[in-house]
Amino acid sequence: MRTSIFHTVWVVLAVGLAGARGAEAVEGLHSLDPKVFLPDGREFKTWRARLEFSRTWWVDCAATGASDDNPGTKARPLKTINRAAQLAEAGHRVLVAAGVYREWVRPKRGGTSPDKMISYQAAPGAKVVIKGSRIVTEKWKSGGAEGVWTLALQAKWFENNYNPFALPNVTPKQFDMMSWAQRWRGKKPYTLPRGLVFQDARRLARANTLDDLAKRPGTYWVNVKDQVLHVRPLDKKDPNTATMEITVQRCVFAPEKTGLGYIHVAGFTIEHAGNPFPFPQYGALSTWRGHHWLIERNTVRSVNSVGVDIGDQYWAFDQPKIRAGRHIVRNNTITDCGVCGIQGLSCRDSLIENNLLVGNAIYDVEGYYETAAIKTHNNTNTLIRGNRIFDTLHGGGIWMDFANVNSRCSRNIIVNSSTIHGGIFIEASLRPNMIDRNFIWNTRGAGIYEHDSRDQIICHNFIGKSTGPGIRLRGKVTNRNVGGEKIVSGNHTAVNNILYKAKIPIETKDKHADLSNNVSEGVVAEFDRKTMTLKWSAGAKRPRCRTVKNITHDFFAKPFDPRGIAPGPFGAMPKSPTKVKLHDDAPTEK
Repeated sequence: MRTSIFHTVWVVLAVGLAGARGAEAVEGLHSLDPKVFLPDGREFKTWRARLEFSRTWWVDCAATGASDDNPGTKARPLKTINRAAQLAEAGHRVLVAAGVYREWVRPKRGGTSPDKMISYQAAPGAKVVIKGSRIVTEKWKSGGAEGVWTLALQAKWFENNYNPFALPNVTPKQFDMMSWAQRWRGKKPYTLPRGLVFQDARRLARANTLDDLAKRPGTYWVNVKDQVLHVRPLDKKDPNTATMEITVQRCVFAPEKTGLGYIHVAGFTIEHAGNPFPFPQYGALSTWRGHHWLIERNTVRSVNSVGVDIGDQYWAFDQPKIRAGRHIVRNNTITDCGVCGIQGLSCRDSLIENNLLVGNAIYDVEGYYETAAIKTHNNTNTLIRGNRIFDTLHGGGIWMDFANVNSRCSRNIIVNSSTIHGGIFIEASLRPNMIDRNFIWNTRGAGIYEHDSRDQIICHNFIGKSTGPGIRLRGKVTNRNVGGEKIVSGNHTAVNNILYKAKIPIETKDKHADLSNNVSEGVVAEFDRKTMTLKWSAGAKRPRCRTVKNITHDFFAKPFDPRGIAPGPFGAMPKSPTKVKLHDDAPTEK
C-alpha cells in the first residue's frame, strides 16, 4: 500500500508485540510440530480449539417440516443457517445438512474461549453450499442484437437496499480514502457494477460496454441507470432454458457486529458474493474485525472481490479500536476471486497454512495495489506457511504489505503468478521478517521482490523461471514514513537460495548484510504440476553454507543435516537429475 495514511497503524503494532507474551498464559498457546521460530527467536505458538459442545442446533433446508419456528433438533430442524446463527451461544454447535442455502449467515454472538467456541459445521459427508445469489425465474427477453438477452432488475430482489448491480466496484467515497489509487478514479473496471452473473454454474465475464457483448459470448453488461441486465450467453443458449443466477448480497458468511471471537467455520462451500473492491475489505467469508476465528476445510469461490477477510477491514472506522487477529485459516480452497483470495489488514498473531488458492486476482487491477492470492497488511508475529498458490492472474502469490514485524513466510508453493512485483512481495517493512524455504516457479515478474524495506531475511528458497530477477531488492521507492521512521533500505540477508532461469539472479543497488551462497550456475530444473514433481540438479559446485538462525528444518519439515547445510529448501543439492515430489495433490488446471 503506497500511502502515509498507514502511519497510525504502526501504533497498534507495539500493543501486538507486548500483548503476545501475556497471551500465551491466558490462551494456553501450543507449539507447532516441528517448532517454528520467528525472526526475533521467539517460538511461534498458536491456540487450539476444543470442539466439544453443550448443544447442537440442526439445520436441514430439505427436510420435510423444516422451519425456523422449530426447536432445531435433529427430528425438527431449522430451515436456515442464519436462524441458528441468531440462537447459538458459547459452547454451541450448528450442524448443517446437505443442500443449497441462499442466505447471508450473520452470527449474532461469538464464543468466549477456545473451549467454548461457537461452531458452524457441514454435517459429516454433506455438501453444503451457501450462496449470495438468486436464481432468475423471471422471463428473459431478446435484446435486439443477435444472441443478446435482457432482464429488468427489480429492487425487491436485493436485501437492505444493497444492489450490487447499482454500485460500482469502487465508489467515489472509497476513492477518497485511498490517496495512492487516484489515477484509477473514473476508470474501468473500477466504475463497473460489482454484481456477478452465472449460467449453469459458469461465471460470465463482465463487458465494458454494450457493444463489447458482440465480441465474446459468455459476457454481460449492466445499464446501471435503467437497471437492465444484458447477457450474451455461452453456447448461444436461450437463458430461459438455463439456470441463471445473479448476486444479491455483499457477503455470504459475516456477522454485522464487529469484534466477535472464537467462531469456528468448517466444511462449507461459500460463493457468489457481490462485494466491493477494497477498502474496506469485505470478504465473502468475513471475520468482521473479529478475533480467534478458526476457518478450515471450506471452499470459497466465484466472488467479485475478496474471498476471506481476517483483519481490521479499514484503518479509520469511527469505532473504538478492536484488536482483531489471532486467527487460524487452514486447509481451505479459494478460487476465482476477482481481487484477492485471503486479505487482512493488521494481521496479528495469526496462522495461515495449507490453503489451496487457484485462479485468483481475475481483474487486471494490480496497479490499484490491493490484489494478490494472499495479501496481508501489517503482519505481526504471523506465520504464512505451506500454502499452494497457482495461476494468480494479475498479482503475486503472497504480498506482505506495510510495517510487517517479526513474521514468517515459509514452505509455500507459488506457481504461475503474473505480477508487476513478485511471486512473494514484502513492502515497507523496517523490522526483520523471514521469507524462507518457498518454491516459486514461472513468475511473470520477480521471484521475490521488496521495496522500501530493510533488514529482511530471504533464504533457502527455490526460485525458477522468472521473467524478472530471481530476487529483486529494489530498495527505496517512496518517501513514506513507517511508524514515524524514514525509510532506509538495504541491510538484507539473502543467502542460500537456488535461482534458475531468472533474468538475473539478484538485482540490487543497496549494501546488504549478506548475499552469499546463492546458487544459479549449473542449475537445471523442470517442474510437472500434474504430478507436483520437481526434477533438478545443481552440478558439481556445492558451497558450504552457514546456518541461518531459526531455520532448523527443510521444506518437508525434516531436520537439516547438522554436518552441513546446502542451499535451497530441500536439504540437499543433487549432482545428477533427481526427482522431488513437492506435494501429493495437484491442483485442477485452469
